[in-house]
Amino acid sequence: MKYYMEILLYVSAIIGALSLLLIAIFVIITLKSAKQTIGEVSETLKRVETKLGGITEKSEQLMEKTNRIAEDAENKLQSLNSLSDSAKNLGNSTDHMNKSILAISEEVAVPPEKYRDLMEKATVLTETAARIYYRFQKEKRHSEWEEKDSIPKRLPAPQSKNRS
Repeated sequence: MKYYMEILLYVSAIIGALSLLLIAIFVIITLKSAKQTIGEVSETLKRVETKLGGITEKSEQLMEKTNRIAEDAENKLQSLNSLSDSAKNLGNSTDHMNKSILAISEEVAVPPEKYRDLMEKATVLTETAARIYYRFQKEKRHSEWEEKDSIPKRLPAPQSKNRS
């Protein structure tokens, strides 16, 4: 029995050693698999980091464009405000000019007493000059028509017909 016990003891030691060897082998396989997985994760992280770098760069460019567009829109809005102010000032100028023209037309329509007699004489003189001018023009046109009518009209020369 002692002999069986010794054999059992050796067999148990061999089984224990084999078990430890198998455990070591599985730990090594697991570590290699973990190392490979960590390598793949590392590669994936590098690709993600590269893509994020590109996205970050594009985002910065987009922000720059957005800022330029916002600045341009602000400038155009300020120009539009200036244009609006100019239109408002133009309206004020038009009102002022209308008032001035109204005042001048009032003065011409109802002149002061000292100029009234002079303006009436100027009006009569202007009307007389206009009548003389238009009468002269009318007579000139009338004489041109008479000259045109006084020229004898000639009939065209007869054309001979060629008969072959």
